[in-house]
Amino acid sequence: MAFSASQKHLFYTEIAKLLEAGFGIREAGRVMLDTKLPAAQTELLRKMDADLEAGKTISDSFGPGVITPLERSIIGAGERGGRMAPAFQHLADYFGMLASARKEALSAMAYPAFLLHFGLFVGILAPGLMGGKEFPEIIGDFVITLMVLYGAGFLIWLGVKALLRNAAGSTALDNLLRRIPVLGGARRAMAMARFTKVYHTCLLAGLSMKETVETASEASHSAVIRNAGEQLVEVLKGGGPLGPTMMSCGAFPPAFARSYATAEEAGSLDKDLARWASVYQEDAARGAKSTAGVLSKGLYFAVLLFIAWTVISSYNDTVLQPLKDLDSAE
Repeated sequence: MAFSASQKHLFYTEIAKLLEAGFGIREAGRVMLDTKLPAAQTELLRKMDADLEAGKTISDSFGPGVITPLERSIIGAGERGGRMAPAFQHLADYFGMLASARKEALSAMAYPAFLLHFGLFVGILAPGLMGGKEFPEIIGDFVITLMVLYGAGFLIWLGVKALLRNAAGSTALDNLLRRIPVLGGARRAMAMARFTKVYHTCLLAGLSMKETVETASEASHSAVIRNAGEQLVEVLKGGGPLGPTMMSCGAFPPAFARSYATAEEAGSLDKDLARWASVYQEDAARGAKSTAGVLSKGLYFAVLLFIAWTVISSYNDTVLQPLKDLDSAE
């Protein structure tokens, strides 16, 4: 969807509320259209209604080409099992977690970002004044430096996005990212949050275990979990339990794998997956906050080092070096 995680959280919450109250999906959409939604949401609901009228399924008609595979997986599972309200509530909770994590990350980065700009300005102002430059020329140098910095930041952002996207299909790359301190933990928690949420939705919907494992593994966006999912499907084909393979494959946290094995024996997978979905959602939010904190502190110290280097370098060039030259001349 062409709107933020916060907007998705509110959007899916409203749909879940109406479905829980007994409205059909088309009736819920029409009620929401009367509430003056943002243009992107209005267009999505109108197109959904038209596609449903034409005989398409809910998962096919809901934001075709717009929503993410994770969203479509959960909606499709809820539709097939007649559990649409819980499916949309899962999405509301997930995007609520993302919105909260992003808000905290932006808050953590605000002060370091200010320091970065201030540090750059001081770093350009000090040598400029000592070198006899006019103030407009100094401002010009500052603007050019900012443009270069923003360009480099944009390229780094594109590189990180490409890296994370490729990690969803590369076991080696996914394993590498998982080993990075702080970031790796946040990535593992996010992957498990997706996996457990979709798995729980599929269980509630009454889908086959094979389809449940395949759908949840694909939704995890983790090559390691997808590879484990293939192993689990082979176990299901042989009629065996999944718990032992979850514990031995190394793709899942040991506590989760052990809990799954006992829940499988006890016949309480639905309750167990609901609990773990909540646990990993909270872990993912904490992980995102921790990652933002580490990045902000790293940026903070980098700015301090840059300012110190600039001041020392300027002092050396404008004060110490002339004195040395004077001594040499004498």
